[in-house]
Amino acid sequence: MEPREFFIEERLEMYRNRCICNLGESGYHAFSTGEILDLAQLSERELRSIPLCDSPNNGREDLRQEIAKLYPGVSANEVLICTGTSEALFLIFHLFLKEKSKLALYFPAFQALYEVPLMLGAEIIRVPVRERLVAKDWEKIEADFFVINHPHNPTGLDFDPVERENLLSLLKTKGKPVLFDEHYRFLDRKNEIGWTGVSPKDHFFGTGSFTKCFGVTGLRIGWLIADIGTIARARSFKDYLTHTVSPISERLALGLLKNRSAFLSGIKAEVEKNIFYFQTHLSKLSDIIDMNPIDGGLVSFVKLKIGLSSERYADALMEKTGVFVLPGKSFEQEGYLRVGYGESHEKFKKGIDTWIQHSPLI
Repeated sequence: MEPREFFIEERLEMYRNRCICNLGESGYHAFSTGEILDLAQLSERELRSIPLCDSPNNGREDLRQEIAKLYPGVSANEVLICTGTSEALFLIFHLFLKEKSKLALYFPAFQALYEVPLMLGAEIIRVPVRERLVAKDWEKIEADFFVINHPHNPTGLDFDPVERENLLSLLKTKGKPVLFDEHYRFLDRKNEIGWTGVSPKDHFFGTGSFTKCFGVTGLRIGWLIADIGTIARARSFKDYLTHTVSPISERLALGLLKNRSAFLSGIKAEVEKNIFYFQTHLSKLSDIIDMNPIDGGLVSFVKLKIGLSSERYADALMEKTGVFVLPGKSFEQEGYLRVGYGESHEKFKKGIDTWIQHSPLI
């Protein structure tokens, strides 16, 4: 079947470049190229010397080694550099899913996690997201392929230490491949970097990136972690898609990963200020009745008063205030809004204050 439109992207294209306060994005606000050169400790002289040839098909060796360090027991040969996480997802789903395969994932979810499988003829088992993520959610779920997205988009929830161990043990008993989609690992609220469920020897695959967390989505760098055989198959398939990524993007990615301790704490501090400001002013938003805890990442789901249309509410908010949020309808979950915390604090604070002044809207 043909894929449907990508619901959130349609709205992002309409509003992201003309809003006053962007709470619709799921990434940290973008750094300039000059700022990124400084953060990556890359001189202009070195930048000018990078040849614009094809990078190695798997990705440059030193970058794959740096990414492998993020995963216990993983080697550079188990890493494939991709053009964003979306390509990594596209590859792994095409390798492991076929018509009538059953794929289970938390819902609501990032649309690519289930739309590509649907396109391949897979059956989707939606595991409802509740107040917390717990291993018990998966006890009675039988599928051919499991997807665990954490910290979860759009809710910001994650497993606590006990539940994550219970989850890993439970999934191993099922004997099926599992994909851990871990795009927000760098923005764990309690640890320097969040936990990972990736274990290639167990067919516990991983997709990841740093671009949303580091404010560099335009670099289009992501990766797939899998056993060597699966990586070889994925790389061969990738030759029909983007083939390789830009050597400039790879060099910047290497510098950012190596030097992240110098700037990531500042990003986390600003995100924390935004989350705190929203939580402490939530009671002043009379159209919002609840929000879940945020364990990591840059987004959360907030619940609208019963009867309010999320799409109409988001449109009215944008029209009257210039504040952009995503409606739950874009995640096929009516009655909610997804709020992003990656805006600069000054703009975030002004946006929330404006939202309060013009609420209720409907």
